[in-house]
Amino acid sequence: MGRMRDARPDNVHRKVRQLSPGDRLRLATGEYKQPIVLSALVGSEVDPITICGSGAVLGSGLTFREYRKTGNELAAAQEAGGRFPGLYYLADNAALVLKNCQWINIEKLVFEGCWPTAVYLENCQHITLRGLKISGGTFAIGATGIATRHILIEDCDWVQDPSGNGWEICEALRDGRTIEKELDGKQSELWRDVDWIQVHGERPETGLSVSIEDDARAYDGDFFRAWSIAGYVVIKNNIIADAFNGIHFFNQVAESIVESCSRNVLIENNWFIRIRDNAIEPEHFAWNWTIRHNMIADCYIPFSMQMARSGYFYVYGNVGWNLRKPGPDEDTHTRGQFFKFPTEHVADGPHYVFNNSWVLRAPLAKKMRFSNFVHLNNAIDYYEADPSVTAPFGKNFNDPAPAGSQKEETLKFEGEHFTRAWQHLGIRFDGDVISHPSFPGVLRDAGFPIGSNAKGQSPNFANKVPGLPRGLMTDSWVDAVALTVLRPDGTTATAVDGTRHQVGTWQRNNLIRMEDPLFWSYWPGRKTDPSPNSQEPDHAQEIS
Repeated sequence: MGRMRDARPDNVHRKVRQLSPGDRLRLATGEYKQPIVLSALVGSEVDPITICGSGAVLGSGLTFREYRKTGNELAAAQEAGGRFPGLYYLADNAALVLKNCQWINIEKLVFEGCWPTAVYLENCQHITLRGLKISGGTFAIGATGIATRHILIEDCDWVQDPSGNGWEICEALRDGRTIEKELDGKQSELWRDVDWIQVHGERPETGLSVSIEDDARAYDGDFFRAWSIAGYVVIKNNIIADAFNGIHFFNQVAESIVESCSRNVLIENNWFIRIRDNAIEPEHFAWNWTIRHNMIADCYIPFSMQMARSGYFYVYGNVGWNLRKPGPDEDTHTRGQFFKFPTEHVADGPHYVFNNSWVLRAPLAKKMRFSNFVHLNNAIDYYEADPSVTAPFGKNFNDPAPAGSQKEETLKFEGEHFTRAWQHLGIRFDGDVISHPSFPGVLRDAGFPIGSNAKGQSPNFANKVPGLPRGLMTDSWVDAVALTVLRPDGTTATAVDGTRHQVGTWQRNNLIRMEDPLFWSYWPGRKTDPSPNSQEPDHAQEIS
């Protein structure tokens, strides 16, 4: 059993260096403006080191307006060196840094104005970040190092741009209240006024260099950004609001070790609200991800799947609403799409997207291709009345594909069209209920071989008001198509039983659920609860 220690802003650095396994360091109320660095601190599974403090505020406290010009200057310096204009290369400049640490719990700390980063992990294992409240910053949490693994992030809130009512939304959700009124409230400047190009545009696309005075490069970040980490990451019960991106993994290591990174990720029961770019984005290479029971309210692109290789993705039981258009009138990045796919992709295993419920105002996929992709039993309705705007595979879905099978011509065509090469790529859409006049018959005639169990009708959601998960229960039962999924170890499991499951997320009063990923079932240090959903909100109960 360790000791309880107390620290103040004037002695916290000395106190940190004295920590031993089992110790708890309680940060007294106050402003901790100097970075706190934990280096080579090692607890244990039985006696982790814990740092906590309900009244401690870490960070400079700078607002975006105060940091804006500096952020643009730093991005311009990166651009001048021939790299993408961003603050990524400075992410280790954080309010709380953990380097070469193990078995550390960080709990109930507040971060304000941490530019660019609030928490940064480098070559760490068995780190838990719990109950953090982070306001502002380019990156809420950054992680790097091919030895970084077993990271648990839960019950944290991040409002990147607090100029709107994002914190009111967080408070309502934490109090167990619905947020339909809050979503009609004050929108942030990032969502309403900032052009997407000001945050993430680059010279080859725009012909313009970074504008020191007008750009907003400090927003080009994420709630969780991983640079080539091993994986074993669980992100659950968090709220990400008024932010540019949500969860973003890069995997750019050498080919000889690439399969050792970005593996084993669980993203569940999080809220993504007013996300200006992507909610969830694995890049380059990723394997064995489960994305379930999340709520996505207004997001430009919920799932950016631009990977060169990947496999064993399980996306199910999520709900979402895409009603409001972001950005100023002249912004060209406002319509979005649901899935963003790459030019070319190799599947090492399947990617299942099943039994989700969405209300959209944009296509499912506009262009490009993806391999071994199974889209099954999803319930989808639309807010927009114009069918050309909401066509599931883009407004140009009826353009004739090039004859023959010349790869160069096909890829050029797919630069502006969703692929027709479903059989070759292993794409399957079936059992979906989609309320669009082109689905499924017109799309089949255009060359998309949608399965015979798909239905072009309304899912009859009880209430399409954004932010109300139970509103996406269906008033009528539509039998689901059975689904057996392949696990990474080569075994199989029944995910959907056609005799007792219906289309969409909700199965009567409960969300659809399948077994936990094996890596989460045997997570070191995890306390096994005989009722695993007892601490989850009512909308995440297990099927009885």
